[in-house]
Amino acid sequence: MKKPLSSIHLLYYIILFFSFSTIEAQEKAESLNTTEQNTTNFYTSRYKTQNAFDGVGYYKLFNQTFNYETDKFHIALGAGILEQNTIFNDMAPGFHGSFSANFEYNLNNRFSFYLFGRYLTPSLNNEERLNNPHMEFIFPQSEVGAGLRGNFNNVNIDVGASTIFGNQPQPNTLLRTKISVGF
Repeated sequence: MKKPLSSIHLLYYIILFFSFSTIEAQEKAESLNTTEQNTTNFYTSRYKTQNAFDGVGYYKLFNQTFNYETDKFHIALGAGILEQNTIFNDMAPGFHGSFSANFEYNLNNRFSFYLFGRYLTPSLNNEERLNNPHMEFIFPQSEVGAGLRGNFNNVNIDVGASTIFGNQPQPNTLLRTKISVGF
């Protein structure tokens, strides 16, 4: 006559069963991340940018982006919330919607051409935007721009122009040059 399973034996078999099934699940998860099976060039990303300027103010940009990338180009569309405040504002910080688009085309292994744009909505909580022309450039603004990036060994060069559509009567166009050397 067979002896019935005790609760200890039953628990042992359940644990043994789940141990093997989790090992199989781990192997499947690892094989899904290989480059042979990952055929999509679409991915999403999330980031937060924040800067605080002592004696001036701060901003925080929370953004979600949808990206499409191939060997030759990269497209990113983003949306998020911008929190911004200055020492001149004794009220709550201003919250603005932020929409952005970036396009980068690789000309060859060293050079790429890029276009970008960002639009900030009027304040979502009726706070005023910055009206100081000297401080306006350090905070995010609605802007469009283009440029050329180059990489020579450990030297990165970025040359471009952008037009800022701020609170001023006419847009401001800026020319940029950035050189960074890696060690």
